[in-house]
Amino acid sequence: MVVTVITWSLIVAALGLWGTGTLAVRYSRRGSHWSPERFWLLGIGALAPAWLIAFLGLTGEPGGAPPNKPLFIVVSALPLLGVIVTDTILRGLRGTGRGLPPFRSWLLGVTAILPAWAVALLVHITRP
Repeated sequence: MVVTVITWSLIVAALGLWGTGTLAVRYSRRGSHWSPERFWLLGIGALAPAWLIAFLGLTGEPGGAPPNKPLFIVVSALPLLGVIVTDTILRGLRGTGRGLPPFRSWLLGVTAILPAWAVALLVHITRP
């Protein structure tokens, strides 16, 4: 089951990064009036489904062994922490008048979820 969760998570991550990255580039070249926050949300949406697949895989099979609670809590809290930190960075830059370009805003959104997704995959890989 672990290989399946990792494989599906990687496939969904690749599709999400490709799809939202393409959309971000297309809208930024068009001179869209989207705010940096919208591109940031696109970046979050790129990896959020892949993280969710890896996270739900940590719950295990029904009736099986319960998940490792400390790791489960860390993996569930990391995306929220990433969103809070990157939102603070985005708002801080906007407050100083130095807003991020669209593609960099998208990358900041990806950065919000990337650590949580990586930790979830590492937990799957290192599980006995």
